[in-house]
Amino acid sequence: PWCWIGRPKPLTLKKMEKLLASVGSLLYGMRFTMLFFYVGLVTIIFGILGKFIFETYKLMVTLLFGELGKIDLIIKVLELVDMTMVAQLVWVVALAGVSLFVTTGHFDKKDMKKPDWLDHVNTYNLKLKLAFAIISISGVHALKTYLSGDLTMENIQIVVMVAVIHFTFVLSAIGISFAERLTREKT
Repeated sequence: PWCWIGRPKPLTLKKMEKLLASVGSLLYGMRFTMLFFYVGLVTIIFGILGKFIFETYKLMVTLLFGELGKIDLIIKVLELVDMTMVAQLVWVVALAGVSLFVTTGHFDKKDMKKPDWLDHVNTYNLKLKLAFAIISISGVHALKTYLSGDLTMENIQIVVMVAVIHFTFVLSAIGISFAERLTREKT
């Protein structure tokens, strides 16, 4: 029968090390599954590119053949800048993620130049780059929100909420930097 008589045998150190090595090998072998996520991110970049081209076309048609106020022009340009920054953020995540977690062997070929910043990327640097990119995107969004609203109470509340969220991103980046500095000082 399936009942134990007595105590189960404890795992020995050798068995535990073998089990951990097997789990580690399995996880390391599965790193290529991350590639599907990065391919998805590249697909998103192409979607953003399509939207960027379409919005640029609409803006150019309006500039050449229509009327557009100064504030509206600034808002439309900020929207294009926002899309560009989001695409750059996704690109950095995809490229650094492939470099850190999947493989670096494809950069060893002489015909492919590896970006200089990729040599210095580790998970901390990637977090910091992402935090500052999110702060930049949030700042552009906050400016766009501020410029596009009237001074009604509802719009003021929206601008305040956007500013609070932006400030939260700034504090998060400062926290990440501070935590890294503390970690480096201890080692």
